[in-house]
Amino acid sequence: MPSSHPLSHAQQALWFLRRLAPDSGVYNTGVALRIRSAVDVSRLGLAIAETAGRHELARSTFDERDAEPVRLLHERPLGGLEVWDLGDVDDRSLGDTVRAALVAPFPLERSGAFRFVLLRRDPTDSVLLIAGHHIATDATSNWLVLRDLMQTYRRLTEGEDPRLAPPAGSYDTYVAKEGALLASPRGARMERYWHELCDGAVPAAIPTDRARPAASSDVGRTHHIDLGEDRLAPLREAARASGVSLFSFLLGTFQSVLHRFTRQNGFLVGCPTTTRLSPAMREVVGNFINTLVFRAEFTPATTFRQAALAADQQVKNGLARVGYPFELLTRTANRPRTSAGSSLCRITFNMIGTPTPDPLLRLLLDGESTSAPLRYADLLLSPYELPQAEGQLDLAVSVRQSAESLAVDFRYDVDLFDPATIETFARYVVRGLDAAIADPDGPVARLRLMDGAELAQLLALGAGGGTHG
Repeated sequence: MPSSHPLSHAQQALWFLRRLAPDSGVYNTGVALRIRSAVDVSRLGLAIAETAGRHELARSTFDERDAEPVRLLHERPLGGLEVWDLGDVDDRSLGDTVRAALVAPFPLERSGAFRFVLLRRDPTDSVLLIAGHHIATDATSNWLVLRDLMQTYRRLTEGEDPRLAPPAGSYDTYVAKEGALLASPRGARMERYWHELCDGAVPAAIPTDRARPAASSDVGRTHHIDLGEDRLAPLREAARASGVSLFSFLLGTFQSVLHRFTRQNGFLVGCPTTTRLSPAMREVVGNFINTLVFRAEFTPATTFRQAALAADQQVKNGLARVGYPFELLTRTANRPRTSAGSSLCRITFNMIGTPTPDPLLRLLLDGESTSAPLRYADLLLSPYELPQAEGQLDLAVSVRQSAESLAVDFRYDVDLFDPATIETFARYVVRGLDAAIADPDGPVARLRLMDGAELAQLLALGAGGGTHG
């Protein structure tokens, strides 16, 4: 008989959203590897069972008891490896099938929130996919599951004991600490701070190509750009000279471009960040994500440096109060709650990736375009990039930092935007970064988003802007 466990506030919100759209895969996430060598399927299945045995969320289902959502922990793993033999298909067909495996809905009540799939074109050409529902996982958790799976596979290959030590902490401890914080005077102070920050504010909103539908289709796409090696050092130097972190400099510049593009003088932007703060939680799989909201205010005199300094202060203030769940802020703000965060922020911005000595993690962070294959446990591995978090919000911008470059993913809602609109906005972000590097003390108001050719084309068409939604 499975044991019953309470959910965190983030999990409760995801359960609510899943009840609204049970067939949607928009809150699925995952990680994948391309394998250019033979895989021992039996050994991989054993490694999956051992990995699921180590992590409680990988052998949990979700249901309701007395009208309250709960997590049900099972003693044994819920499912094993699925092997899909695809035959001689091209790369596009392979990608479509991997995407389908990623976004397929999870029957959370029956088989839990994880799926392990090996998609094979031939014995020496396959993709290993680990898919999960956000109610049980996040980006770091996906990495932990993949790392443990590959380590266990290596141990089995080399004839070692495959068992790994259990994590020091548990997700139940995290849920209990969240509840204790919210019931404390410190929790009350956090609540006041966030309500005062959001009082009277509106979310940043890019002019849309179509009117906002009554119900989202939860379908999205990703536009990817590479900022190139030549911008990384100047950006770091500009951030250092301004006395802020690289993230804060990028955030302040992004807010500056939004100000110029939307003509909003004040707005909110969200930032997904981790709540995995204690050492005991480092090895625990679960949902450790909270969204911080940052309020930007611009005047005609605001400079790029001032925007970066303001962003840096809000980042520091927000991180000091990261324990207050965004879901509670949304709920108590008496605003519509049709999707996660849409009432307070429609646009998010974050940055992932730090230098790491782990070769497997470095392989994933560097991405397909820059990574050399890695030999691991007699397997030849390369990263296989997946579409992530597409269609959850109007726009989710994620900067990926590797040792030598920065890449940016613009994930957007296709109900609202044409690809050309997001591609244009991405160009404007690059121009904003170049302007901030060249003249940090220049007023944001002087930033010219359009180049001469774009302005001439616009004047020739006699257009005045897009459709506002």
